Amino acid sequence: MTLFNSPFMRMVIQVLSTSIVIILSILRVKNLNKRKFIFSFISDSDSVTDEERSKSWIKKLQQKFKKLSKKELLETVEQNQKELHKVTYFDLLTELPNRVKLTKEFEKFLSSQTDNKNTIEVAVYILDIDRFRTINELYGRNAGDEVLIKVTERLRTLLGDSALIARESEDEIYLLIGEISEEESIQVGKDIVDLFSKPFKINNSTLYVTASIGISRYPENAQDMDALLQQAEIAMYKVKQNGKNNFHLFVSADAAAIERKRRIEFGLKEALADNELFLVYQPKVEIQTGNIYGVEALLRWKHPILGLVPPNEFIPIAEESGMINEIGYWVLHEAVRQTKEWHSSNLDLHISINVSPIQFEDPYLFKRVQNVVELYDLDPNYLIIEITETVMKNEEHANRIIRELHDYGVRVAIDDFGTGYSSLSVLNNMFVDMVKIDKSFIEHIVSKANTASLVKTMIQMGKSLNFSIVAEGIESKEQSIFLKDNHCQFGQGYYYSRPVTPEKIVDLINKKTMKD
Repeated sequence: MTLFNSPFMRMVIQVLSTSIVIILSILRVKNLNKRKFIFSFISDSDSVTDEERSKSWIKKLQQKFKKLSKKELLETVEQNQKELHKVTYFDLLTELPNRVKLTKEFEKFLSSQTDNKNTIEVAVYILDIDRFRTINELYGRNAGDEVLIKVTERLRTLLGDSALIARESEDEIYLLIGEISEEESIQVGKDIVDLFSKPFKINNSTLYVTASIGISRYPENAQDMDALLQQAEIAMYKVKQNGKNNFHLFVSADAAAIERKRRIEFGLKEALADNELFLVYQPKVEIQTGNIYGVEALLRWKHPILGLVPPNEFIPIAEESGMINEIGYWVLHEAVRQTKEWHSSNLDLHISINVSPIQFEDPYLFKRVQNVVELYDLDPNYLIIEITETVMKNEEHANRIIRELHDYGVRVAIDDFGTGYSSLSVLNNMFVDMVKIDKSFIEHIVSKANTASLVKTMIQMGKSLNFSIVAEGIESKEQSIFLKDNHCQFGQGYYYSRPVTPEKIVDLINKKTMKD
């Protein structure tokens, strides 16, 4: 009998292999920085070759385990097997089952129900703690760990033995509940959200924590745990997109929406390089005469697979993914270039360009605008930068940027006025040149007396404060007449023209007036 076939060595090898798995598992969980060998009896000298190190390791290993009796070896094997089971199936911080254990329990539950003639119903939940990274950053990782532990305690109190509670990643908790109807699944989702209505006492701090919860169901949504968790995660991200602190039960349309969003996000990275983005221009008219005095540049995107993607769909994704600045400056370049081309043809149009609130936060915004204007040798008085009222949240920063643009000659317009943070009195202290009345007001100026009175007041106050007033979203002759009778200066909307190509703008101007 050879040494490696002996019962003693088989036992030694079992102990060793179990120990190695445990150590590697712990290293993975704790993300330790392993710079030296983890066994104290192995030299870490760089001068030792791999072959010499292997021989030394085997020799010292033999010496180590020869000192143990058979009983001690059996006890070591048993203890190591317990530790291996723990790190394989449980989270070390909360001592909750992990994803591996969750999957096994799901399979075990299904197999135990094979003789059941009724349909088996299972609900899987993913609970993601909102702003968990912020908690770690502000209060430390120990506080974050305490939050996780207290959340699991509340879940145990709520659900008792009816649910398997598991944890895999830093801020996500999984729940598996068997024999539960769809209606009951929804009620549990509501109950879990309510758990977070009370704050958490962590050390000397009171933390208000919320969670986003996604739910998927077996067998309606999927038949295996990986797919169920994937769909619960999709449902959870939908909650996050809609404001967090809620729950959502997965439906098949969610998967299609997520896939479309992924296509858009990845496609945006290639859109500029592949010339898929383009601009159209909506005429802006003098309401009293109908003459076109300028245009607003509007971004469009023709995706190679999805076709035309609406801007209200892809622009928020561009903002979320960090692409908006690059796209925004491309728009600036292209719009100014086109305007200079019109000027060269004796069409002295003003050009309005929308700047995202995220782009407006760029400390080099003014310098970038100045560089583009000078690059194309455009008179800055023909450029209008449109910003939304949301930038007024940081009034000091907004005023500085607006002042720089104003002093340079670029005009600034407040878009969608009446829907955000600013007021005419606040704008009076800023170097704003134009106010655009939001289309939600223009829509009802004929049908609602209160709205008509409000728009009249906006026009009158704007004039008294020396603002140019632009009415957005004019879609009917009646609206145009109302604005004309109340001496609104400028307007735009489908009544005059939809957004069109640069060539079509030339054709419209050659007709002299849009509407009599």
